[in-house]
Amino acid sequence: MTQERCRGCRDLIPEQMLKFRLAESVFIDTALKWGYEEVRTPTLEYLHLFTATGTLTPGMLGQVFSFLDWDGWSGERVVMRPDGTIPIARLYTDSLTDREVARLFYVVNTFLFEEKPGSGRERWQCGAELIGGSGPLADAELARMALETLELLGLEGRIKISHSGVIQAVLAQLEPSPEARHKLFDDILDGNESVMSRLAESNPELLAGLKTLLGVTGTSSNYLSNLRSLFGYSVELEAAAGDFAATLDTLDDVGVPYEIDLASGRGFEYYTGVIFHLSVNGATVGGGGRYDNLIALMGGPSRAAAGFALYLDELMKFIDMAEYEMEEPDRFLVNFQPGDEARAFAVATDLRDADYTAEIKLGDPDVMDYDWVLNITEDGLLVLSDTETDEEFEFETVEELVEMLGGEASEE
Repeated sequence: MTQERCRGCRDLIPEQMLKFRLAESVFIDTALKWGYEEVRTPTLEYLHLFTATGTLTPGMLGQVFSFLDWDGWSGERVVMRPDGTIPIARLYTDSLTDREVARLFYVVNTFLFEEKPGSGRERWQCGAELIGGSGPLADAELARMALETLELLGLEGRIKISHSGVIQAVLAQLEPSPEARHKLFDDILDGNESVMSRLAESNPELLAGLKTLLGVTGTSSNYLSNLRSLFGYSVELEAAAGDFAATLDTLDDVGVPYEIDLASGRGFEYYTGVIFHLSVNGATVGGGGRYDNLIALMGGPSRAAAGFALYLDELMKFIDMAEYEMEEPDRFLVNFQPGDEARAFAVATDLRDADYTAEIKLGDPDVMDYDWVLNITEDGLLVLSDTETDEEFEFETVEELVEMLGGEASEE
């Protein structure tokens, strides 16, 4: 008989945890080397943190795990963290505003209702946020760091890049309401026929231009010339296109490959500038972008900011552990006579102190899962058996054993 897991949640068995820890450790090492500092935010946050700043769209609001916190006096509505960035912005506003520039990273789980069966409710992500860093160089730093993490994992990552300001400026010619533009953009990308028919009647040239722009990709800032040919340049579009071009030029300068794809900017709710979409073998493994207004919306100072997140659950699908030479210590099984438990624990401790893996024998394990079996005899001798060759060696102390194996015994 088995017991079902909560729908949309998953267990990670040891083989999967190896992949999880590998991806996590590579990300953490990379972030530390780029000067980022680790932080952690709570699983529960107040819902108003997301709604009052307009950072949780009506569409997302219907997907979050939210409930009243009756443990407190207020009965305040709380939410299980649906996003990694917004809690970091809250943390910065609470504790780190004395830092003009803050480089922060985190590994957290997030929670959302399943968008479609199998998409999962609990998702893990590695995120990096650069708060106080403005301009194309900050965007390039994050893009380079994300790609470097994927490279160190042996994965060929690709970046598609879009720009929230450009999308907003183009859509403004079709839809005056900023709140409605998100849905309009999604409807157009989804090919919503009723919306397309309505726009085709009211703004046939603009819709045709937008569809053309969404269907064309580019690999240099020259792509932006399409904007000028397809749309009249408003002040907003001129500024957004200029910012977009500056970031693309910087990515070229620092050698970050990318593909411009305006459609990849889907879900641009709180982004204000460039939006990154990271993929491996065509599958989305991360994303991010610039959110220059978020810190001020949280009540903090005006700080430019940008970040990205890698989706651990997706990354794990591409990690082949056979590609990695794992330097694992020799593994010992310590066998002992009844009544000699204390001696067995002491021997196992000495082996661990010498950087080996040592397990006390419990049950009837398969000895071939171990490199060595160490039997403690009735007279206290240590008889070591090589499970591969069946050779046996006899010692009086663990120090002698460790010396024979070429390790370093504990001095204690």
